[in-house]
Amino acid sequence: MNAAQKHWQAVLVLSLSSVVTGASFVLTKASMQAQLPLVPGESTWFMAAQNMWPRFLIGVLMLIALHGRGVLRLTAREWRQAAFLAVCSAGGCLFQTDGMQFTTASVTAFVTQFYVILIPLWTALAHRRMPGLRVWAASLLVLAGVAVLARLDWRTFHVARGEAEVLVAAVFFSLLIMALTWEGWSANRPERAVAGMFALEALMFFALCLGWQREAASLVRPLASPAWLILVGTAAVIGTAGPFIVMSRWQRWVGAAEAALIYSLTPVFSAFSGLFLPGLCAGWCGFAYANETASRSLVIGGLLVLAANLLVQLRPAAPR
Repeated sequence: MNAAQKHWQAVLVLSLSSVVTGASFVLTKASMQAQLPLVPGESTWFMAAQNMWPRFLIGVLMLIALHGRGVLRLTAREWRQAAFLAVCSAGGCLFQTDGMQFTTASVTAFVTQFYVILIPLWTALAHRRMPGLRVWAASLLVLAGVAVLARLDWRTFHVARGEAEVLVAAVFFSLLIMALTWEGWSANRPERAVAGMFALEALMFFALCLGWQREAASLVRPLASPAWLILVGTAAVIGTAGPFIVMSRWQRWVGAAEAALIYSLTPVFSAFSGLFLPGLCAGWCGFAYANETASRSLVIGGLLVLAANLLVQLRPAAPR
């Protein structure tokens, strides 16, 4: 298979992964709703950390099932990459999950795409060159979409807490995506670097839970809830560990900027699933979580993000 064929195969796989990942935002929001009555008095930061550590533990188990226990035997260079990935991913997940408690799942998914404009900036700084005109145009479309979704007040330049935290998360995620294709780590085995990252993140988030807890019972009470476990487990497979395993395998065949724009499909399908999936989760789990509505800001912002994705994919850059 030549480079061009591999490129288009990677585009297809990453696009399908992004579509499936879209539903995970709603499931994450649902898991937070199920978690809330189980940890009374705990901070939103504690809830975010507690929602994350089981996901990355599941990621480690998934990789062991796929590659055997040897997947956790990393070289020193692979551990360095794993540590950097873990810090970027943990920062992004923490701010994103906490911010989601103050806004909708669909808005969270769309605002996260702010990293689309950050990646060309990091790339330009790293290689001391300007990105192509289409990449800049697509990035500006995403930025406009984010401004609409975040309800940006141009007079005061004020953004609500939830959207502001998700914007911070996008900075971490932009570095995370860049780090997957850094040339200095190209010889690393991706499955082992990701396994190390998952293991480190599981430990980091569990340590944060221990540090932020107000009541020891809050650490274990959600673990006795079947609804919470199923929601977190499903979100881990389709929204956290699973997609990252796919990214680490296929992103090398597309550029970081192009990959970021492919991932812009995720919020589109998050918005679609938000129209019906919250009600299904609420009915099954017995908590209040209303379906989202296709508001004007959501439609306009979503169309801008989708237009950016199409702009770069209809005439992709030559594969490297």
